[in-house]
Amino acid sequence: MRHTDAWTQGRGDKIEMPSRPCAAPLQRHHIALLLPLLLCLASLLVFARAGRTHTFGTYATETDFYHLYAPDAARIASWRFPENPYQGPGYPAALALITPLTGDVFTSGKWLSIASAALAGFATFLLFERLFGYWTGIGAQLLVLAGEEFAVFAINATTDVFFLLLCLACLVAFMSDRIDLSARWRTALTAALASLAYLTRYNGLFLAATFLIGITALNFFRVDRRERLRLVALFATVFLLVASPWLYANYKHRGSPFYNTNYLNIATEYYRELADAQVNQDGTRPLEEKFHSLGDVLRYDPRRMIAHYPENLFDQIQKTVTSNLVNRWVGWAAVIGIGLALIERRSRPVILALISGVIYLMLMALTHWETRYFFYIMALYAGFAVYAAGRPLELLRSRGWLKHPAFALVPVALVLTMWALSVARTRDSLARFLASHPAEVLRACEYFRDQQIRGARVMARKPHVAFICGQEWVFFPVVKSLDELREQIRENRVDYVLFSSVEAARRREVKELKNPAAAPVWLEPVWVSSDPPVVLYRARLQSTDERRARSGE
Repeated sequence: MRHTDAWTQGRGDKIEMPSRPCAAPLQRHHIALLLPLLLCLASLLVFARAGRTHTFGTYATETDFYHLYAPDAARIASWRFPENPYQGPGYPAALALITPLTGDVFTSGKWLSIASAALAGFATFLLFERLFGYWTGIGAQLLVLAGEEFAVFAINATTDVFFLLLCLACLVAFMSDRIDLSARWRTALTAALASLAYLTRYNGLFLAATFLIGITALNFFRVDRRERLRLVALFATVFLLVASPWLYANYKHRGSPFYNTNYLNIATEYYRELADAQVNQDGTRPLEEKFHSLGDVLRYDPRRMIAHYPENLFDQIQKTVTSNLVNRWVGWAAVIGIGLALIERRSRPVILALISGVIYLMLMALTHWETRYFFYIMALYAGFAVYAAGRPLELLRSRGWLKHPAFALVPVALVLTMWALSVARTRDSLARFLASHPAEVLRACEYFRDQQIRGARVMARKPHVAFICGQEWVFFPVVKSLDELREQIRENRVDYVLFSSVEAARRREVKELKNPAAAPVWLEPVWVSSDPPVVLYRARLQSTDERRARSGE
C-alpha cells in the first residue's frame, strides 16, 4: 500500500500493488508513523503531568472506583468472585495485574487511563488514516487528544478511556491493511478484542453486532458465502472462548452467564418518577425492589418504552453535537463530513465505521446521557470533522479550481482552529477537575489513624473516606427522619456516620446533622472540620466493648 499526497485521499476498498520492492513502501510507512507516535508520546507526557496532583479520587465518577472497581480488583487478586453487577471483570482484572507493579490500586487506575488515552489517540490515527488518508488521521488524533471531557477522564481512574481504546483497537484490527494477516486471523484478533471490550463494559456488545454485519452484509473481505459463514463461526467462537471463564463464573454465582443489573439504569431513564429523577445510586437502589430483570423493566410500561425510545435517541444524537462531548465546530463539521462520505466515499471501511456508530447510539438510547458514555462517538466525529475540513478543497481541485499550493493551508487552518478552541476549553476543565479534590477525606483519615481504628463501618454517601482510611463502607440510605436514620444505623451495625457537603445536599431530611451541637444523643461528634464543613459522628447504639471489638481497638 502507498500513501497519497492528498489531504483526504483515502484508499477505500482499492488495493494498490506497489511498483517497487516491498521494502521501500514498508520503510515509508515506518517513517510516516513517526509523527503520530510522537503525538502519542507527547500526549502521554501531558496527561502524566496533569495527573501528578491527582493523587486520590474525586466525588464525581471515581466514586465507582472506590465502590466497585478497587474492591473487585482485590477480590480478583485473591481469586474471589467480583461483586460489581453492572460491568464485567475486565477493568478490575487489569487493575489487579498492574497494582503489584505500582503498589497502589488508585495509581494503577490513573495510569491505566493515561496510557489508554495516549494509545486511543494513536488508534484514532490508524483508523482514519485507513479511511481517508494520512493527514486526516493526524488531524483526528489531534482533535481526540484535545477533547474537553476526554482529557479529564484521561487522568480519571475509571473504565471510560480504557474501554474506548479497546473499541478503537477492534476497528483497527479488523480494517488494517498494514499487516499481512489473512481474513481469518483478522477476524479472530477482532473477536478477542471485542470480547475484552464486552468484559470491560457490557455495551461493548455493539462491536459483535458491527463486525458480524461487516462480515456478512457488507462482505468486508470479499469472500464467497461459505467463507463468510466460516468467518462468522470463527468470530463467535473466539468471542465466546475469551469470555467463557467469566460467563461460567457468572452462571455459577448468579444463575445466568449474562447476568447484569444494567436494566436498573434503563429504568432510571424510562421511569424517572420511580427513581425520583435520579440516575445514580439514589435512583437505582430503590428500583432493586421493583425490578429484577430486563423483562420486568420492559413489561412495566411497554407503551412508554416504545414512545420514549425515539425521543431519547434523538436527544442523545443532538447532544453529541451540542454538549461538551466535542467542540461545536467539531460536531457540526463531523455532520458535514458524514454527509460527504455518504455521498462520495461509500467504501466498505467507511460504511462499517458509520454502522458501528449507529449501533452504538441505538444501544445507548436505552439509558441516560452522560458525556463519558459517548467517547466512541467523539472519536468518530473527530475523524469525520477533519475529513469535512479537507475534502471540499480536493473536490474543487479535481475540477481545476484553487490549484495554488497556498490553498492547502485552508483545511490546515480549519483543523488547527478546531483544535485550539478545544484546547482552551480542555485547559479550563482540567483546572476545575484538579481543584475538586475532597481534602476532608485525607484529614478524616488522620483521625482514624491517630485513634488506631481499622475495619470500622462508616456510613457515608460516598465510599472515599471508608476505602482510603481502611474502613468498611455503608451506603448512607435515603431516610425521611432522624428516627429512620437511627434504625438504619442499628440494622447495619454502623460505627461512624460521616456528614459532609455531599450528605447535606442529598440527605436534607437530616440536615440538622450539619451542626454537631444539634445532633441527637446517639450520635457523638468525634471529628469536626469547618473548611469544608464535615462532621464525623460515632454511633452510640452499640456497647463500647462491641464497638471496640468491631473496629479493632
